[in-house]
Amino acid sequence: MANTAKTEDVKVQEVEEVKNAKNNDGVKFKPGVGLDIGTSNIVVARQTEDGTFVNRFHRNMLYPLAISDESADLLDRSDYLFVKVKDKYYIVGEDALKLVNAIGRGEVVRPMQDGILNPSLKESSELLFYIIKAVIGDPIIENEPLRFSIPANPVDRNIDNLFHKMVLNGFLTKIGYDSKAVNEAMCIAYDCNPIMKTDEGDAPLSGICCSCGGGMWNLSLAFKGLSLVEFSCTKSGDYLDEQVSAATGISKNKVIKIKEKTLDLDNVDMSDRVQSALSIYYDEMLDRMTHHICNQFRDKSSEMDGEIEIVVAGGTSMAPGFCKRLEKSLRGVEMPFNVYRVRHSDNPFYSVSQGACIRAQADYLKNKKTK
Repeated sequence: MANTAKTEDVKVQEVEEVKNAKNNDGVKFKPGVGLDIGTSNIVVARQTEDGTFVNRFHRNMLYPLAISDESADLLDRSDYLFVKVKDKYYIVGEDALKLVNAIGRGEVVRPMQDGILNPSLKESSELLFYIIKAVIGDPIIENEPLRFSIPANPVDRNIDNLFHKMVLNGFLTKIGYDSKAVNEAMCIAYDCNPIMKTDEGDAPLSGICCSCGGGMWNLSLAFKGLSLVEFSCTKSGDYLDEQVSAATGISKNKVIKIKEKTLDLDNVDMSDRVQSALSIYYDEMLDRMTHHICNQFRDKSSEMDGEIEIVVAGGTSMAPGFCKRLEKSLRGVEMPFNVYRVRHSDNPFYSVSQGACIRAQADYLKNKKTK
């Protein structure tokens, strides 16, 4: 039987999973939760009392089905997780990608686009809330601190994130969290601690942080934990999928599968049209991003008196060989800083949620001291 579509049922199912983990395994979490609300994935991070991060995620994608007897029969025979909104069923998460690849028609849709709520999908916030509630569960204490990731406004499109931020904050407050937004790229700084090398010694939390997601690249220049400049660029992972699909005639869903399961940027099979197209568009994206980095950070070179590192995370960065391609692109531009290395996060898929979790725990400790 298919998993039920009602919000309450999804919530109960997932919350029970967390409760059982705590009761049966003796897992105790520190108060403070991190939530990475990405275009492609929703990721939640908590930390146990011994310092171990526990991450949970759900693909932020849907496959719409018109309500009909045939659709009802399909869902009844399967174990797909779905929600029913108005006159449509929406298959949720990984099941959406599996189904569309199996039946060979249609495309997955996302509640988010270019890092914010999808304006072309009227039910975007309602559907996003279903997914978030399924992953995050209930607060473990009253008004538990929560930090959720927010992109900076992009430099290449006229998009403002204020509405997106306020809608999410209102929803998370409504379900019992003391929520605050945190810049997505700065989350990587908190998780990975970039180091600037100076004559006086190493400066922690100083460098360039890049979150390479499905909808956007988010970048921040940090100096000792202070964000000096934040910006984002659109045309990231989803853009690659769209361009490769248009160039090859292969469906976007199959392109995603090849990108995630097969592509190795160190060893591209150029006889494979999809892999060769992905390689071309990865290079185009990286060249575009490095030029934006130079332009946006040029005025801050005097404030970074040392050699810095660039720390990279996010799903779009997970193709093997990504950092080597980025290093090659950087050699083709005049950087305003001396860069001594490009470092990939040890946990690129979870780095944003873990950094947000670290900030939420700091909020909890600060609140505790003032009481």
